Amino acid sequence: MKDVDTLLKEREQRRFEYLDKYIKEKDVLDKFTIKGSQLIKPKFAYPGACAGCGETAYLKLMSQLFGDNLVVANATGCSSIYSASYPSMAYNVPWANSLFEDNAEFGLGMYLADKTMKENIFSIVKKKLNDADDETLEIYDGYLAGLKDFDKKLYDLVVKEKDKDLLPYKNYIKEKTFFIVGGDGWAYDIGFSGIDHVLASDANVNILVLDTEVYSNTGGQASKSSQIGSVSKFASSGKKTNKKDLTKIALTYKNAFVATVSLGANMNQVIKTFKEAASFDGPSIIIAYSPCIAHGILKGMSNTIEEEKLAVESGYFPLFRYHPKKGFSLDSDVDFKKYYEFIAGEDRYRTLKKINPDEYKTLLEENLLNAKDRYEYLVKQVKKKEEE
Repeated sequence: MKDVDTLLKEREQRRFEYLDKYIKEKDVLDKFTIKGSQLIKPKFAYPGACAGCGETAYLKLMSQLFGDNLVVANATGCSSIYSASYPSMAYNVPWANSLFEDNAEFGLGMYLADKTMKENIFSIVKKKLNDADDETLEIYDGYLAGLKDFDKKLYDLVVKEKDKDLLPYKNYIKEKTFFIVGGDGWAYDIGFSGIDHVLASDANVNILVLDTEVYSNTGGQASKSSQIGSVSKFASSGKKTNKKDLTKIALTYKNAFVATVSLGANMNQVIKTFKEAASFDGPSIIIAYSPCIAHGILKGMSNTIEEEKLAVESGYFPLFRYHPKKGFSLDSDVDFKKYYEFIAGEDRYRTLKKINPDEYKTLLEENLLNAKDRYEYLVKQVKKKEEE
C-alpha cells in the first residue's frame, strides 16, 4: 500500500518527463507573432505569483522572444520574489536580483561588463586574422562586421578548436539582450534616479516597468504611480495627488525608445514593442500595465486580461511607442464613456465613496481629467510628427 498522493505525484512526474523529452519546439512561424511566440518554450516558467497576476505574462513572453540571449537584472519586489524564492527559480537564463535603489545601475553594469568582454574578443580576433585559414577567416570577418549568426559560428569554432585565447571569453561571444526589470515602486520612486541615469546614457539596455500603480509586494502602499483618488495604504482616504508621468519624463530624452503596453488590449502591439525596443541601439523603457490583487478587481483575478483591455479602451492607460528615428505611434483609440465603468470595477476606487464621501466625486473627476490630458498630449505628439 502507498499513499495516494505519492502515487499521483509519481505518475504525473513520469508524464511530465515524457512530454518534456518528446515534445519539441516548433520553429515554423516567425517568433515575433502571437502564434509563433507561443510555440517557443519559455525560459520563465512556474513563478510563485498570485493567481491571475498581471506581471508574469510579460516576463514569460519576454523569455520566449529572446530566449537564451536574455539577461535580466531584477529589482527587489514582487517580480524578484515570485521569480526566485528558494528553492525554486522561474528563470532558465542569466538572472540576478538587486536592491530597490540600484537595480538600474546594476543592470547597466552588467551590460558594460559584457561590452568590455566583447571589446577584448574583438581585439583578440583582429590579431588572429593574419594566421587564419580561409574558412576561419570568413568567420572572423563576419563576426567583426557584426553579420547575423556569425557570433554563433565563432562560438562553435572556439569550442570545437578549444582556442586557448578565446575560450575564456566564450560566454561573451554571442549577442545578449539586457532587460532591467522591476515594479512601479522601484521605477517611479526608490530607483528612479538610476532609471534616469540609464535613459541619459547611450547604453543598449532595455527597462521593463511592471506597473501595478501600487507597492504590491509590501502590502499595497501608495506609490508615485498610484492614481489620484485610488485607495491604498498611506492613502486610505484616496490619493490626493496625480500619478507621476514617467513616460513624459522619459520622452525628454530624445535618444530613448519609450512605450506603453497592455497585453489584454493588444497582444501584437506588445510583441512589436519588445522587438523594437530590443533592436533599438540605445536605451529603451517599456511601461506595462499590470493588474494586481491589490486593485480589488470586482470580477476577480481570473479576469485580468479583460481588465487590461478595458483600461486601454476607457483611456485610463493609452498605448503608444516613440522611436527616436521613426517618431510617435499612437496604438490605441479611447472611449472615455467607459472610464467610470472601468474604475467602478475595482475596489481601490469603489470604496472611495464610503471612505471619503466629501471628496470622492472631486478626486475621481480629477482622475478622468488627468487621463484626458495624457491622451491629448499623445495626440499632439502624433500630429507634430505628421506635420514634420
